[in-house]
Amino acid sequence: MAKKVQKSQNQIQALNLRRNRGLAEAQSNNPGFDCQGIVGQFVGYYLRCEVFATKLQNFYQTDKEYKQTKLNTKALTEALIHFNIHFDNDVLLKLFQGGEGKRGTKSARQLRNGYLHQLSNSDRKEIEVNGQWLVSEMKKVLTLRIKT
Repeated sequence: MAKKVQKSQNQIQALNLRRNRGLAEAQSNNPGFDCQGIVGQFVGYYLRCEVFATKLQNFYQTDKEYKQTKLNTKALTEALIHFNIHFDNDVLLKLFQGGEGKRGTKSARQLRNGYLHQLSNSDRKEIEVNGQWLVSEMKKVLTLRIKT
């Protein structure tokens, strides 16, 4: 097994600048669903957040030489810690928690899954009720960056 070569500060800084460009790209790539009201805004911001969070998680897993996995809250939380990025963990769960969820307390991910995969009317209604808050929190996620 090859010995891992330590990167210089300049190499780390250059790598983090490239990574931040990728994160900024996720922020700026608007799929254009805003004209569909809060449901469209919710879907558009969630898709961008999912791309953003997956990139950040993959950067972390690459640094640690871990096998890359699907987006999950444990690895995403570890990525935030690894990159010294501060974000409220309760909000992170409210955005990205997987599984089924309970009506009225579903995460953005659970609502997106129910609405886009089953066209769930109850999930649509929950998006309409909680969408403004969820979108405002997703906007915050998209502004996070790795320190250079």
